[in-house]
Amino acid sequence: MAIVVVTGTGTEVGKTVATAAVAAASLAQGLSVAVLKPAQTGVAEGEPGDAAEVARLAGEVTAVELARYPEPLAPATAAARSGRPPVTPQDIAEAAAKLSAVHDVVLVEGAGGLLVRYDEQGSTLADAAALMHAGVLLVASPALGTLNTTALTAEAMRSRGITCLGLILGRWSGAAGLAERCNLTDLPAVAGVPLLGALPEAAAARPPAEFRARAPQWLAPQLGGVWDAAAFVRAYGLPADRAAGGAAGGPGAAPAGVPDGVPAGGADGVPGVADAAPAGGADGAPAGFAGAPAEAAAPGVPDLPQAPVEQAASAVDAPAAGDPGVSQQPPVAG
Repeated sequence: MAIVVVTGTGTEVGKTVATAAVAAASLAQGLSVAVLKPAQTGVAEGEPGDAAEVARLAGEVTAVELARYPEPLAPATAAARSGRPPVTPQDIAEAAAKLSAVHDVVLVEGAGGLLVRYDEQGSTLADAAALMHAGVLLVASPALGTLNTTALTAEAMRSRGITCLGLILGRWSGAAGLAERCNLTDLPAVAGVPLLGALPEAAAARPPAEFRARAPQWLAPQLGGVWDAAAFVRAYGLPADRAAGGAAGGPGAAPAGVPDGVPAGGADGVPGVADAAPAGGADGAPAGFAGAPAEAAAPGVPDLPQAPVEQAASAVDAPAAGDPGVSQQPPVAG
């Protein structure tokens, strides 16, 4: 079973939408999926949180929150101010292990960035990832200012012996400017990991059925999709002869043959990829989770081990008040 942590370079970069896209692509391959949100902050009781949003977009997932705090703060601060118990790395690891026993894929979506504190000891999502020996997907903004935060997050993982599986670009606009186009090559260079997807702007505003159908087109084969990073960079990246702004079209102009705001191959930012079922292994499982052909993986991206298991009841039974479809479990004493 695969446990994958989804983190970002900060808040509002697209972690929840990325989690939903990976969940939808996995479900399309017939895999069972659980989504674990260790600490939901800034959402009142009875309101849908991030786990509920993933379930709304992706479909039949087991959505679990370990704790909820009403103020929009870092989990440790929100817990202290609310008087409620904090969530520890041990709580996260234990809940993920229970879910992985009955699901093919467990996606753990963090709050904020990798080093946001969860408890009074200063424990972070990085500590939980290390404890679970889980790979991490890093969601980054493609906009100006992203390079430093992306490089720092990747360096924090390397220094802790955590595997960063790759980058997913959040909120990609078809009318990308100069910074975004340069960052297509600069981001994987500073992070030292490959691009594994690009999410179109306002992806979450699509009807759920459309989101589920489109999600594999936004993700690379390692994540169960058909997105081609090389084709995407060719369509949107800044050619070397335009880097100084001296070539026809100038900085920020669309690549030849790609109208402004309309990527080649469709409106989703998937150059050369028509609407199609996601590619998978011989057993129908997505590349990178199960049955992945070795040639599908990008250099440095390990296959995520997976074994089919029967869908079972959630390890967490009590629903959160007013939040249908999302189970909530008190932190397990560590």
